Parts: sequence; structure tokens; C-alpha cells
Amino acid sequence: MVEKKYKDKEALVGALHAKIENASAVIMTEYRGIKATDMVKLRTALRGSHVEVVVVKNSLLRRAAVGTQAEPLVGDLSGPCAVALAYGEATDAAKALSKGAGDFEPFNLLNGIIEKSVLDSSGIAAVAKLPGKSEMQSQFAGALEGVMAEFAFVIEAVIREFVGLVEAKVEADGAAA
Repeated sequence: MVEKKYKDKEALVGALHAKIENASAVIMTEYRGIKATDMVKLRTALRGSHVEVVVVKNSLLRRAAVGTQAEPLVGDLSGPCAVALAYGEATDAAKALSKGAGDFEPFNLLNGIIEKSVLDSSGIAAVAKLPGKSEMQSQFAGALEGVMAEFAFVIEAVIREFVGLVEAKVEADGAAA
């Protein structure tokens, strides 16, 4: 019986280790005092941003984090903690988690790793305020479009002026003949 429990925990640690390695962001959270129904709502909302919240014993999380990017985060965990694993865009995950921390008061962000940077809760909140990848791409495309339109206008003006000079030269040559 004891051997079976050990193998179950070993499998859990192995699976969690693989999830942590594949995550684009790993954020430690505290969920002390959150109602079970609110936790289900939070998980459902986070799923849309490709974020998985895993509640696991701190000792198992410490073992799973060995050799991963999350190892520096789990050293001093205590109390009811959960790990949020993001598999999509890291800024979208930070936004969704920050929104969740605001919507469900007992849910707190402790620290995390986003794009290989260790951040505290205020750092995660700052990342959440940044524009996402698609927003930045559209801003860049808009800026590029403006520059290209301005360039086309300048080229058109130069061509129009050149045509005017050629027409004036033709008229001058025609009047002289």
C-alpha cells in the first residue's frame, strides 16, 4: 500500500516537472480563503488564456521544480499555494492572473518566472499592463503603414514635379520653334 502511494506521488512529480518545463510562465499563487466555486470560476477563466492552476503539496512542488526554471521560486513556500502554468503568450497569462487576483480577493500572486525573468507580484502586475504580442504587432503595422504612405506621397510629389518640368520644357521648345 505504501509503495503504491509512493509510485503515485512519483508519477505526479514527474508529470508536474514536465508541465513546468513546457510552460512559458510559472507563477506561484496563494489561494487561502477562496471558495471552491470561485476557484472553479477562476480556473475556467484562466483556461481561455492557456493557463492551468495546479494545487499540489509544497513538498511535491519543490521536488518537481528541481532542475527547472521554477526552482528559485519554491524554496520558501508555506501554506496553501498553487502554481499557475502558462502555455501560451506569457503577457496574456499575466493579464488573466492579475485580473483573477482582482476579481477573487483571497487569490494572491506571490512571484513567478515570465520569459526567464524572476518577478515578484508587482513585477507580474507590471507585465500584465504591457500590450500583448498581437497588440504590439498591430501597433507596429500601423506605424509602418503611416511611414509607407508618407513615402509614397513624397515619391508621387517628386514625379508630379518632374512631369511639370518636362511639360514646361516641351512648351518652351514648342514656342521657340
